[in-house]
Amino acid sequence: MKKSLLIILFSILFSISYAQKKGAFILESQFKDFVPISPLEYDQKVIVIDTLGRYDTLSVKQLAVSKRSILNFLPNEAVFVSVKKNDMSGSISYGPASVTAESGSYSVTVDYCKFTTLKIFNSSGTTCDGFTKVGVGLRITANVQTTKAGLNLGNLFGLGLAAQMNKLSGTMSIDVIGMESQEITTLIPLPSEISPTSIQNALQAMATIKSKIYDNSTRLYPQIVAVKRSEGDCSVNDFIKKIGEDTDVQPVGTIYLDQLQQQQLQQPLQQQQRQQQIQQQQEWK
Repeated sequence: MKKSLLIILFSILFSISYAQKKGAFILESQFKDFVPISPLEYDQKVIVIDTLGRYDTLSVKQLAVSKRSILNFLPNEAVFVSVKKNDMSGSISYGPASVTAESGSYSVTVDYCKFTTLKIFNSSGTTCDGFTKVGVGLRITANVQTTKAGLNLGNLFGLGLAAQMNKLSGTMSIDVIGMESQEITTLIPLPSEISPTSIQNALQAMATIKSKIYDNSTRLYPQIVAVKRSEGDCSVNDFIKKIGEDTDVQPVGTIYLDQLQQQQLQQPLQQQQRQQQIQQQQEWK
């Protein structure tokens, strides 16, 4: 168990390692890569096709009643890192994980996510289209204030050593996104100041919680975890607002179910329908 945990831990560290090379920050309005956001519930419909070629449209909430079906909906896995710089004027800019930072205020986000990437079309006539990462996973967020230039913000252990040498200060937290179980709740560490020990504890917790995704007791509820604008000059906040407002959209995802998955999906849906019918009958009385 310890050996496998270390392998996962080193895999995460390898994914966020970087070349010692200075990178440039880009204003949010010009940044065209994915930006992590606070998790949002995903409401759009998904096309479900069974082994006989029959199809239906279900919400992600309905799809989530079958563990295997929701896992089929999330075929991709990745660890991605973003660095956000908060300017004194209030403007926001983003840089690559390989950035060497000047002194200032930064937010470093490390996401592990099992996800699918979906195109978002706005039917309101505005040019604010783009993509979303919809999935489940974990997020480590470090909010730091640096006092020295030339710090490695793309390496979490580098942040811990810099904090130990009084080159930066800040806090770190870990979020579990779209995963729910009693065991996971007990594993989540509390927010803490940045130090080598707190970073090691966070990465160990991240690796352990990641291994719980396929447990039968873990329920999965995909969330929107990151957005990327492809057209228009709207801000990230405007894009998020459009996602929430634009409810009259076509289904944007498709999954195929085998016979067992179809049975696992249909049984809970039928139970939900019976419960709704009983509730309606009680209201009529």
